[in-house]
Amino acid sequence: MNYTVPTEFQQESATSFVNRKLRNSMLWMVWGLFTTFLVALYMLFNPRVLVMAMQNYNIILIAELAIVFLFSARVMSSGLTALKTMFFAYSILNGLTLTVVAVAYGAQAVFSAFIGTLVFFVSFAIVGFVIKKDLSSFAPYLLAVLVAMIVLGLLNAFWLKNTGLSLWMSYLGVILFSIFTMYDVNRIKKQIVMYAHAEDASVLERVELAGALSLYLDFINIFLSLL
Repeated sequence: MNYTVPTEFQQESATSFVNRKLRNSMLWMVWGLFTTFLVALYMLFNPRVLVMAMQNYNIILIAELAIVFLFSARVMSSGLTALKTMFFAYSILNGLTLTVVAVAYGAQAVFSAFIGTLVFFVSFAIVGFVIKKDLSSFAPYLLAVLVAMIVLGLLNAFWLKNTGLSLWMSYLGVILFSIFTMYDVNRIKKQIVMYAHAEDASVLERVELAGALSLYLDFINIFLSLL
């Protein structure tokens, strides 16, 4: 007699299953942010590490980008341990670069930007969670605006050097990455439902980790734009 063991998705209601998996993704993001905060705290009490980060800022930044691209390329093929290692390695490196930036702005500006980031991130995350419509059609437009911002930012940094343009791009960055937050929460929900019946249980853990990295990036980019 054939007997199929019920999956997690079959053992509990669809809504509670999706909510639990989405909550796991959020918790991974929080752990990443907490790791970044601990690194920043350590650097503030260890000036030598801060000086090292300042001297190697561009190298650390390139390493961060490399980890993000590697994570994205191998999210469905690498082992879960490797993915978690990359996630926390990125969080640590980001702690180094963010602290260098934060020191330049001062504690008051950093605190204000952090509170503002929480407001924008949580508000748009709730919208992305509540909304029923599939927001995948937003992706091409969001990516187009993101690419345009990157190109314009590089032009402004190396050629135009217009402070007014930088300010307006910061405003746009807050709006863009807030919408990205809404989009990513909505996308994670859809992916959880899509892979709910997957025979390989690790697939859903991969979705959680990939979602956590996306949300982490949204949070940090809102913070930097506000800062």
